[in-house]
Amino acid sequence: MRTLFLQFFAPAAVFLTFACVEAAGQSTARTPTTTTPNQTQTINIHGHVITGSHSGPSILEVRFETDGRQVIGYAYANTSGEFVFQKSGITVVSGVYIVVDLDGYAPYRERVINTGPRAGAFDATLSIFLEPEKTSDPDPSGGIPVDANQLKAKVPAKAVDEYEKAMKDAAKGNPEKAVEGLQRAIRIAPDFYEALQSLGIQYIALQRFQEAEAALIRARNLSPNSGVPLINLGALYFQHGQLQSDAGYSEEAATLYAKAADILNEAVRRSPSSSTAFSNLGAALYKIGEYDRARISLTRALEIDDNEDSARLVLINVYAKVGRYEEALEEIGQFLARNPNAPERASLESIKNQIQNRMKK
Repeated sequence: MRTLFLQFFAPAAVFLTFACVEAAGQSTARTPTTTTPNQTQTINIHGHVITGSHSGPSILEVRFETDGRQVIGYAYANTSGEFVFQKSGITVVSGVYIVVDLDGYAPYRERVINTGPRAGAFDATLSIFLEPEKTSDPDPSGGIPVDANQLKAKVPAKAVDEYEKAMKDAAKGNPEKAVEGLQRAIRIAPDFYEALQSLGIQYIALQRFQEAEAALIRARNLSPNSGVPLINLGALYFQHGQLQSDAGYSEEAATLYAKAADILNEAVRRSPSSSTAFSNLGAALYKIGEYDRARISLTRALEIDDNEDSARLVLINVYAKVGRYEEALEEIGQFLARNPNAPERASLESIKNQIQNRMKK
């Protein structure tokens, strides 16, 4: 879905990122790749740890590391098992692995596959089924303990297999085939939340917006307290608006941008620690001319994650638009210091020169 081109000083321009999140969440019309994160990539991993208990531990640590077991960072799952891991400016690694250690369950360590079609990002959705260390005997009272295998059975094994195959197709850059596999998974298990999320993202990559919206709304209805489907719906409306704008349909574009802002405003309430949600909201507010609210949202994104480069790029646009040139120059300096070889460098240097010339007048 992806890189958005916004101008504020002709002819200079900045390329801005608008993100989906895999839970799928995530992403854009870029072809998915199986490459591992590079120095300028952002990791966005959303997932669900399933233990078979009605509620998980109050805090469950989820660790991310390289294949050499160097720690990249941590996430913490809530009592429902849901977690989000976001990190920008990741250094070069040969692979990303997820590790979960929980008493009473076998250790879990698996490689994460990049399933998002977003350039410069590593996006993934995970369903982690923890296996008990020992098989439980039937309860003497006649009840049967619920373990991870039984819970997994609630999503039939065939549906899980189709989902996993589809994610591999997405990672190979074949969203059409991924859609077919996800559709098969959902026909088997109509309430398969992760499959619906991923289906919506693959539809976005194919610019099949109505079908993407339908899938993501179904995912939202299955998990009404989660911000992830809302972040993805906001990204959908934003990208659709960008395409309408590019085609010259300004009124339709404005309506879609406003719709994106509304749903992302709800997303930040549901996911108050998501830098992606605040960054995307700021971009949508910028497009509808709500510059002060955009600045607040983008600043919040950077407070959550100072490496959220997409938010910094939009913030440069906001500051320049409202004539806060010194702050625009400061953000340009920070971005270039962090990303000396960024593809936006030439545009940013041009904008920097234009701002400096304007300040002299």
